[in-house]
Amino acid sequence: MTVLYFQKPTDVWLELLRQVAAQFPAVDFHYGTEAESRLIARAEVIICSKPSRSLIEQAQALRLLLVPISGITHLPLDLLHRRGVRVGNTHGNAAVVAERAMAMILAFYGRIIEFHHDLRHERWHGFWSGQGLDDTWESIFHKRVSILGAGAIGCSLARLLVPFGCRVTGFKRTPPDRTPEGFERVVTDLDEAIDGAEIVVIALPATAQTERLIDGARIEAMGRALLVNVGRGSIVDEQALFDACRNGTLRGAAIDTWYTYPEHGTVGPPSRFPIHQLDNVVLSPHIAGYTRHSALRCTEETVENLRRYLKDGTLLHEADPATAY
Repeated sequence: MTVLYFQKPTDVWLELLRQVAAQFPAVDFHYGTEAESRLIARAEVIICSKPSRSLIEQAQALRLLLVPISGITHLPLDLLHRRGVRVGNTHGNAAVVAERAMAMILAFYGRIIEFHHDLRHERWHGFWSGQGLDDTWESIFHKRVSILGAGAIGCSLARLLVPFGCRVTGFKRTPPDRTPEGFERVVTDLDEAIDGAEIVVIALPATAQTERLIDGARIEAMGRALLVNVGRGSIVDEQALFDACRNGTLRGAAIDTWYTYPEHGTVGPPSRFPIHQLDNVVLSPHIAGYTRHSALRCTEETVENLRRYLKDGTLLHEADPATAY
């Protein structure tokens, strides 16, 4: 069997993969993106974050593609599905995505960004300015929260909300065997999940079923809720979100996943609409899942996926190319 690590090697990757190679001496390991066509053609396992369609087409012996990230919509899923190639992914960044969502929620209700900028300009709020409770921040204690997506990220966030006494409803297309820690309940009806929520968090994957799942009507039904998106931008109707934040239908939004990204460099708007200019929107540059800690966890989980596959054909995490999740 041939395993091809088709990325620029790093010390962490090389050390972990060499441990696996020592455990399975009969397996032929190769590293780097300068692999010859004949090597790609005979690779049964390829590890690569963003493999091109051309790479998959060349890999005629491919049985398993390992991606050290959670999302797989960027892959040539039709080709992988047609050829029966298994896809192993990772949820090693779930905890930090949940942490980022929590931080944005606290920043919004705590008016952290607003008060920070005002005090830099020597403008005071609240008690010390004589304005008292008419001009202060708001706690999230006992808020009604809906988490759309009761997977790894949603469950991590629900546990973070426990100390605040929040009443948390989860949404999941298929009912869980038991209600996960932190959730008061998990429902399979999206509109039921949203109903009455003061905070709505999107932690769903991008699939054909979730595209524009949160449309104008559902945003309208949220009333004065805070909408938090750490899933994907495509899940929420872009113009409806902008209009609802601008006209006050929504209390506001906290967004990490966007609609447009810089093609080159580091400058560019995150949407076709000036959402980023609104005062009631907390902005994050799609970085929730990317920390040193999460990068290491994703690497470790990917290598564990490989180890299990080589041992008995099982995987720690497996995604379905047919459903893109």
